[in-house]
Amino acid sequence: MKALFRIFMACAAIALIGFMFFNTPRENEPLKGPNANSNIIPKTELTQPEMGAMPRPKSGMSTLIGKEIKVVSDKYGEPVRKEPSSFGYDWWIYNASPSKFFMVGVENNVVTQVYLAGEDLDASPFKVGQKRDDIYRMTIIDYEVTANVGENIFSFSMSEEDMQTRLLVKFDGLFAQLYLDRETSELQGIRFTNSKTLVLHQPYEMTYQGELVIPTPPSSFLQKEINEASAAQLDDLINVARVQHDLSPLNIDESIEKVANMHSEDMKVQNFVGHESPTNGDLKKRLETQEIEYSEANENLATDYFDAIEAMHGWLNSSEHRKIILNDLYTTVGSGVFLNYYTQILLESSSQELDSENKDSEEPVENIDESSP
Repeated sequence: MKALFRIFMACAAIALIGFMFFNTPRENEPLKGPNANSNIIPKTELTQPEMGAMPRPKSGMSTLIGKEIKVVSDKYGEPVRKEPSSFGYDWWIYNASPSKFFMVGVENNVVTQVYLAGEDLDASPFKVGQKRDDIYRMTIIDYEVTANVGENIFSFSMSEEDMQTRLLVKFDGLFAQLYLDRETSELQGIRFTNSKTLVLHQPYEMTYQGELVIPTPPSSFLQKEINEASAAQLDDLINVARVQHDLSPLNIDESIEKVANMHSEDMKVQNFVGHESPTNGDLKKRLETQEIEYSEANENLATDYFDAIEAMHGWLNSSEHRKIILNDLYTTVGSGVFLNYYTQILLESSSQELDSENKDSEEPVENIDESSP
């Protein structure tokens, strides 16, 4: 009898735990970007490496670097958005289709960089979806890559992790950052950039000789616009990634964006990185405060990435964050950025909300009086 009572009590405890955790957002550890530990080391003597650069591509979107922005607008039309960055250039966003998604960096009406992740775009000599082994066979790869800005010399050193997921390739007067998928070994996206922009970003451990190139800090008003721009780019990038993996894109919800933005700012102001705010609580409480209904929710957090592109590729190469991004149950997303604190919340809509949407989408049926002549 006592044994049966113990079994009953154990089952009751399991049921209670299940009830307590039902509809509770699952959490994963925040991701810290490689820029957090990148060293910037001045040197009095820095020599150019013996290995030379590859010939600059003669076709493809890399040829836009250094050209007037009018060349881009004449060929691709006006962008969907024009947004500021923390580095003095503006982003032109072309997001009409995930298969043709790209971003163009523009400074003084000149193209300084191009990021592309659309599979239907010409990324010569590379291609989105290309395997890492194929890239290594066709490309000169070195642990150290040197860039020149005027008479100043900058040398970037790649870690073992970078060599697997974030390659830097040097061409004549041009650089390519190759963002690789750790799990599939496929090329997710490519950033073509000039030397000055590469140095401004400082994406790898760097030594330099001469004068350090640094961006001018933006005003508080401009920084607010930059934060909003980075959040919008995260929304674009997650949908590009999902379509690349044969998943449906997510709907963007302004109320969720508000929750995400508040949490990013909260992390900076209160000096913590985590899912539970000392004042606003965990994700479940933050969503309930804004009266947001859902069946399931989760969020990805990151800090110390220099832009949204780097943050998204960091999440995609972290198994726990990747599972959230590529979860086919989620239908809605909202992103928030404050300086270099990134929050992205994904929800599965509640059954009640879905029923309401289905009713709203039903077309009214006209009453026809068949007895009329």
